[in-house]
Amino acid sequence: MVSKKEKPAEQPQATPAPQQEQPSLNLQDLILVAQIIQVSSQRGAFKADELANVGTLYNKLIAFLQSTGALAPAPANTEENKNA
Repeated sequence: MVSKKEKPAEQPQATPAPQQEQPSLNLQDLILVAQIIQVSSQRGAFKADELANVGTLYNKLIAFLQSTGALAPAPANTEENKNA
């Protein structure tokens, strides 16, 4: 008599937990931050003692965006530009 081999019980497949998206920033987000700083400053949203920190951050942000090519460098103020 031939014995039947029993198949091992199949393990239920565990469904992978949905992975949460990692927070990310892109250059467009940073440009938006720069625009928010500009508008907030124009509307007087910052106290005088906060302006140095806000200005320093804004300058660093603009320099970074220009170095990546996301923003064009500001034109230099030359005599030719003033007379145009």
